[in-house]
Amino acid sequence: MLKDDIAELINNSAAELGYMVYEYSLSIRGDNSRINVKIDSLNGIKHSDCTAYSDRLSQKLDDAALLSNYSLEISSPGLKRKLRTVEDFARFLNFPAKVIFDVDDDRKTIKGNIVKVSDGIILMFTDKGETYIPFANIVRANLDY
Repeated sequence: MLKDDIAELINNSAAELGYMVYEYSLSIRGDNSRINVKIDSLNGIKHSDCTAYSDRLSQKLDDAALLSNYSLEISSPGLKRKLRTVEDFARFLNFPAKVIFDVDDDRKTIKGNIVKVSDGIILMFTDKGETYIPFANIVRANLDY
């Protein structure tokens, strides 16, 4: 399947250069196909990283001749990146975040710094004090600069 072949090229190109694929989207429409990829690394992403990845992926796409014409957009997850896993929270200790979570039948939103991550519990420090949030209760979270 075409999308699976493109996804494999996206992931292999990232792995070869030492990047992680944060997320990608494909819109396959003949001569108007679009490929958007957000790459990440533990050291962050610079413009030169996006350029290197774009060059590598473009070459692989052209060599495979999967698409006759396409546009390619490469970027980083950005300053307001989503926090999607417990590991994301642990990676960004002491960073500011916005977290939307459920408590019983109520939905709450807090902004503060990620202080600790332990046993699936996220400790946030806000201007109102400490808040412990079970990761399983988080609906959505992102860094909040």
